[in-house]
Amino acid sequence: MYLKLCLIPVISAFIGYLTNVVAIKLLFWPHEPVNLVIWRIQGLLPKRQADIAVMIGEMVEGELLSIDDVINKINTPQMHRKIVDRLVVIINDRLNTIIPGIIPSKVKKIIMDSIHKILNQEVPGFINNALESDRDYIRREIQINKLVEAKINEFDLNNLESIVRKVSFTELRFIEIMGGVLGLIIGLIQVGILILFPL
Repeated sequence: MYLKLCLIPVISAFIGYLTNVVAIKLLFWPHEPVNLVIWRIQGLLPKRQADIAVMIGEMVEGELLSIDDVINKINTPQMHRKIVDRLVVIINDRLNTIIPGIIPSKVKKIIMDSIHKILNQEVPGFINNALESDRDYIRREIQINKLVEAKINEFDLNNLESIVRKVSFTELRFIEIMGGVLGLIIGLIQVGILILFPL
């Protein structure tokens, strides 16, 4: 009799733990729908991947990163300076290969300094005008929500599962253990009922 009473909480804990392990597994598996007589089962993530992709894409663009944020990050004096500096390096390299060696180095320096000055004067305004005047066009052509959605839909389900498991390993493990703990508590309550109200 005592052995049976001791086994009840142990079995209940095992069932609770196993149930939660299976439930978490069903978030990801099976990847393809499986027909079980009257039920058709498929993992939540594979079944709803497209819906999840749409929701995450909308959330990213609406809450985290819009194309306006990207444009504003690019259209700064610091970024203009970096672009100008890079253009200067490219043009200097090109001019060194194009300008004949018979031209004095002072003349080359004057030409390169003039180009550098022109670039410093013109490029920031050009970038600013291009980004600001074409902001609506850029918004239409580069839709971050669609980019995110496409990337998530292209994700291999095994990789997606791996990412979700890495990010939420502690929480998923906690859910599994809590299934065992709740099963144990329910088992102890059953034992208490059997002791208080024997059959």
